[in-house]
Amino acid sequence: MKKTTMGIIASTVTILGIGCLLTVSTYAEKTEPKKKDVPTYAIHSDYTLNIDNPNEVVGDADYVFVGKVTEESGTIYKNKTPIEQEDGSVKYIGEAYTNYKIKVISNLKNELATDKELAIAKQGGIREDGSAYDIFEDDILPDVGKVYIFTAYTQDDGSLLISGGNSTIAFDEKTKNIDTAKEVTQTEEYETYENAVENQVKIEEN
Repeated sequence: MKKTTMGIIASTVTILGIGCLLTVSTYAEKTEPKKKDVPTYAIHSDYTLNIDNPNEVVGDADYVFVGKVTEESGTIYKNKTPIEQEDGSVKYIGEAYTNYKIKVISNLKNELATDKELAIAKQGGIREDGSAYDIFEDDILPDVGKVYIFTAYTQDDGSLLISGGNSTIAFDEKTKNIDTAKEVTQTEEYETYENAVENQVKIEEN
């Protein structure tokens, strides 16, 4: 079965102190809650690769590409976990996966179509009750209209998952408004990840 997170996340716990089980469970699609000023909390994870080393990050991924986010298309919730409420009741809360549509600008590792929008899922997002955002440490949720470097994993159903620390890389302030392949290839971020792909390191699973 294909790896579903950053390839090899050993464990994941939220600030709630509840272990997030990485087993497949039933999930229901939800309508994205109305945006509001809510806090963001880190999802803490242990990895068997060094997420601060781009060579290892890209070596573990199936695809590395630069893409522009054209749409945020809702959030689904998987892997339901029982969480005790203040009144003593138990509520099953799922892990958030935010769905996006992406226009690929440039491929760095393996080839994705550049002539149409692609659907991706990003692990992290707004909680089911709308009370907070949960995002992996050293990671960000992309904004519509902006360009990022993504590392993605192919799932069993053929879909693309972007998950884990440093799986979504923003461009700096000077180049954040770029949106053409020519502009992208002239950036420091692109050069870093191009070199990383050329020198990628694959971490063997135990």
